[in-house]
Amino acid sequence: MAETEIVLPLAKKPRLKFIDMARSIAILLMLEGHFIGLSLGQEYRDPDNIIYMCWNFVRGFTAPMFFTVTGVIFVYLLSAKNEGFLSNKRVTKGFKRSGELLFWGFFLQLNLIESSKTIFNSIFSDATLDFGTWVYAFHVLQCIGIGIACLLLIYGLRQLIGFGHLHWYYLIFALAIYAFYPYLKDLERIAAVDHQTHYFPQHAPMVIQNMFRGEYSVFPIIPWVGFTLFGGMVGSIIRTYEEYVTTVWFPMIFIVFGIMANVFGYEWFQTLDSWFGLDHYLVVNNVLICRLGQILGVLGILMYIDKHFNINSELFLKIGQNTLPVYVVHVIILYGGIIGYGLNVFIDKQLHPWIAIAGAVTFITTFIIMVKYLEPLEEWYNKVMNYILPWKWKKRKQA
Repeated sequence: MAETEIVLPLAKKPRLKFIDMARSIAILLMLEGHFIGLSLGQEYRDPDNIIYMCWNFVRGFTAPMFFTVTGVIFVYLLSAKNEGFLSNKRVTKGFKRSGELLFWGFFLQLNLIESSKTIFNSIFSDATLDFGTWVYAFHVLQCIGIGIACLLLIYGLRQLIGFGHLHWYYLIFALAIYAFYPYLKDLERIAAVDHQTHYFPQHAPMVIQNMFRGEYSVFPIIPWVGFTLFGGMVGSIIRTYEEYVTTVWFPMIFIVFGIMANVFGYEWFQTLDSWFGLDHYLVVNNVLICRLGQILGVLGILMYIDKHFNINSELFLKIGQNTLPVYVVHVIILYGGIIGYGLNVFIDKQLHPWIAIAGAVTFITTFIIMVKYLEPLEEWYNKVMNYILPWKWKKRKQA
């Protein structure tokens, strides 16, 4: 009797912890920034105060970090070799994730209390059914959802063309998005001068305008999807040269490029403006290149920390792996998303700095506890989403 060959499954590729560390830092900074930003009394917002200046700088860094790291982790996990576009499970999961983010993004902007009133009035009177203009706003989750869809489409384009490294594709498309940013900033400048709207596209519906430049463009595609695509470029580079991540020189490249972007970014765009005969047109991109440089520097530092300090805090890493439920719940609690009644009713720019800090610590601690006991909460969440979006939440067969 011939021996039966036993084929053992390949060990699962270890996940680079520094990426989850970056996501955990970004989401914790977001929780802190949103709570302090909402609650801190107006009289304490002194731009000349060094503490407030530092806090404001970190707050401005948080969103670019969040968008960029989303692209990093998504493409790092996406870039599997020798797989077709549709046969790659990460692609189908990615499109479903994009749809999920768009759903939650718009759903969180509902105000059920006010909406129920308008529904009641429209039934029993001649009032028009109105859910409020903020429902059409383009916010963080919608922008990330579009960003993930763009990452997937560019990945598919690279597979269709069949040559060149994936990171070059992401870089080209990110630069194309940044190239339109000065035009939109110019519209903003013109609008401030002649006191008109100058939305873009000019005659498009509000929901489309808000994606680019509209009345409720909180996180428009330009420039924010550019950060996600730039993160995709970094994720592809890390995946391509993964064996060098633990070397001394690989993280140093990130840090050096980050420093150069911050030190010389303004001069680079000044030179480009001079070459093309533009009057301080491209220079507005300096703030974008500086943020990207800061993110590169942080990623380089986290690579060193991952190598030399061996961060094994499962809870800390788990926070970065569960950013969506944390974001959704924090919007409901803090801003009254969906319900229309949150902490903002009580603390909007009313707290003393020390009370605001204590509140922020309590707020963050609450979400750390939530993440620690997330599994039973996820079961309830999956049941709800299976009812709302049955195509997304199919029960997995147990082995």
